[in-house]
Amino acid sequence: MKQVAVLGCGSWATAVARLIAQNIKDSSEFMNTVLMYVYNEKYDGESLADSINRLHVNSLYFPGFKLPENLVASTDLKDIVSRSDILAIAYPAKFVPWLMERVERYVLPTSYFISFSKGVVLDYDETCLRLVSDIIREKTGRPCLTVIGATTALEVAWQHYTEATIGSTDPELAEQTKRLLQTSYFRLVISPDAVGVELCGALKHVVAIAAGIADGLALGDNTKAAVLRLGFWEMFQLMKELFPDRGIQELTLEQSCGMAELFVCMSHRSDRPPALGSDMDLMNMLLGRQLTADRRNSVEDSSLSNAKIRTVCVNGSEYADMINKILQQRKRVAQYPLFTAVHLLCHHKMHPNQFIDRLRSHPVHQ
Repeated sequence: MKQVAVLGCGSWATAVARLIAQNIKDSSEFMNTVLMYVYNEKYDGESLADSINRLHVNSLYFPGFKLPENLVASTDLKDIVSRSDILAIAYPAKFVPWLMERVERYVLPTSYFISFSKGVVLDYDETCLRLVSDIIREKTGRPCLTVIGATTALEVAWQHYTEATIGSTDPELAEQTKRLLQTSYFRLVISPDAVGVELCGALKHVVAIAAGIADGLALGDNTKAAVLRLGFWEMFQLMKELFPDRGIQELTLEQSCGMAELFVCMSHRSDRPPALGSDMDLMNMLLGRQLTADRRNSVEDSSLSNAKIRTVCVNGSEYADMINKILQQRKRVAQYPLFTAVHLLCHHKMHPNQFIDRLRSHPVHQ
């Protein structure tokens, strides 16, 4: 029987751990107990791990949701990793290299990873995007699958019907991962285009900012739909350009990891940051809306001044910056006007009203 562990204790990690623990409670394939690595921090004067095990609630990052008793939290990373056959990672992408440095020597030779990280790692030395799954494989020598979709921690915890995509080149591990995760409300489709699935989860952060810019300009649903379609097109072109030999398939963008993620960008109407959970689409959209506001009001003076939101929003703006550097090196900026416009607006190098003008001359219209 396989021992499963979840590395991470934020809202998304907790939602994933909760789903797995509920799903495998009576399994004959997976060990009944799910291990959860919790960073050594305090909540109300008590170790967060001890608090989770005593109350069966993650009061710091995911309050209000009862956790199954077969979910056991621990701060002992070495012990968890050295005992686990399946390691689910739900860390922000930029922290994955840090995590791998601490686990690589303890990983079992028969284990594998499942990444729930919706992002890539920015390599400033090489000026490139690095896949989380590649970093995990390079550091540990073990396989890594990816699970990406239009998913928020709250709605998964509420057991709203949700779809996600498993990206894997190993059919056997993909099927086992599906058995581990799939429930009546959390449904999964397997795609052999593992790189495409992972890139969809990262590049859509830039498109979410663009969707927010369209909202902020108050140009209506026709314009926003066009912005998202052009973002969809640029995403696929970038995926092929940045990873030309990795088997990127256009059909991948029709899965939950692609089209459904962008639909979430279309449907957000709230101007309030989520009170709970890391809804990165909404937070990147809020950044986009703020970029169109009176330029005398800086982002730091707005509702986005909350440190948590700035930390999450940096995904979209930092990705746009790195992609722009890569395109500058390749002299390909003109082929990606939407991604370029997001980069310029994030640095206040372009007036918001010029955003649509740039899209009017988009290469797809030539």
